[in-house]
Amino acid sequence: MGKNKKVGLSAHTLNIFRECKRCFYLQVKYDIKRPRGPMPSIATGIDSLIKDYFEHFRGELPPFLKEKIEGTLITNLQKTYYYDIENFPDYYLWGHLDEAIKLPNGLYIPLDHKTRASCPKGEPHEAYKFQLGVYSLLLKKSNNGQEVDRGYLVFYYPEKELTDYNADKIKNIINFNFEVKEVKLDINEIKKVIIDAINCLESDKLPESGNGETKCEYCEWIEKAKIYYIESPIIEIKKEIIEEEKINDIPDESEVIEEEREFPETLF
Repeated sequence: MGKNKKVGLSAHTLNIFRECKRCFYLQVKYDIKRPRGPMPSIATGIDSLIKDYFEHFRGELPPFLKEKIEGTLITNLQKTYYYDIENFPDYYLWGHLDEAIKLPNGLYIPLDHKTRASCPKGEPHEAYKFQLGVYSLLLKKSNNGQEVDRGYLVFYYPEKELTDYNADKIKNIINFNFEVKEVKLDINEIKKVIIDAINCLESDKLPESGNGETKCEYCEWIEKAKIYYIESPIIEIKKEIIEEEKINDIPDESEVIEEEREFPETLF
C-alpha cells in the first residue's frame, strides 16, 4: 500500500476484515493474501449463463421473476461501480454487481446470484447480506445520493424432483430450481465496518488475529505449523554441522572456544 495512492476496498476484502483483522491488514496493506485452492469452474459457468440470460431481458424482468420481484432490470448495468467514502478521501469502495433492479419509484437496488447444492433454509449468510449492503452503497451515485436499505438474493440449485430419469438428453436430466430472498440492509452498520476497517489500516501495529469473537483458522494454522517451517530446520542444520565437525580434524582448543562463541550468532 503505497503512499499518496488511494486504497480500494471491496465487499470481499471487508468480509475478510469481519472474519480476521490481521488477514485483512496483511492483504490490503502488504498484498499478502490467504492461500486459495482451485475454484470450481462449474459454478463460474452457471453464473456466466445466468448473466447472459438476464442480459437478454435488459430493461424488463425475466419471466420466472415477475411474480417474485417488483421492478425491472436497469437498462445500463456498469461493469464496475465506485463509491467515495465520506471523510476518507484516500479510500474508496468498488465492486462488480451481478445485477440491479429499478424499483417503481425509480431507485436502484442490488440483486446478487448465488448457486447452491440445495434449497437455502432460514436467513441468508451474514456475508451475503453484508455484500448486498456494500453493493447498495455502490449504487448511491446512480440513486442521486439516496441510500437504499434492501436488495435481493436469488439462489439457484439442482432440484432432484425435477429430474427426468427417462430422458435421453442431458439437458432434460439436470434441472435447476430457484429461491428469491428479499434482504433488509443495515446501512449504518455497513458504514461502521468500513470506518473500522480504515482505522485498522491506518495503524502501524499488526492487529490481533480473529475478530474478537471467533478465531481465524488461517492464523491458527500458521501458529501450529511455523515450528516445522522455522525452528525445526534450524535445529536440524545445527545437528548436521556438529556431526560434520566430528568427522573433520579436531582443531586446537582456542579454535573450539571461538567457534562455540560465534556459532549461535551466525546461525540465529
